[in-house]
Amino acid sequence: MPTEINSVLDLKLESLTINEIDAIEEITGQPLDALKKPGTKRGPMLRAMAYVVMKRKHPDFSVEDAGNLQLKFSTASTADPTEPSA
Repeated sequence: MPTEINSVLDLKLESLTINEIDAIEEITGQPLDALKKPGTKRGPMLRAMAYVVMKRKHPDFSVEDAGNLQLKFSTASTADPTEPSA
């Protein structure tokens, strides 16, 4: 993996383009919603997702490079008002 690339990926699913979703499904051979199905291997899907997102800024980024990233998942959920604040 090129040294100038941050090794933590902030993956926001809502930011994927149609072409990126198509690439993920092409790489994995399964639909994107397979990520939510119980018993489905997550690694190939996450690697493909990391690959397409990193290609945005780093055209030479490879699928193999994606395997070396740490993932930071972000969700678009709102805070639960019943939860105590920190």
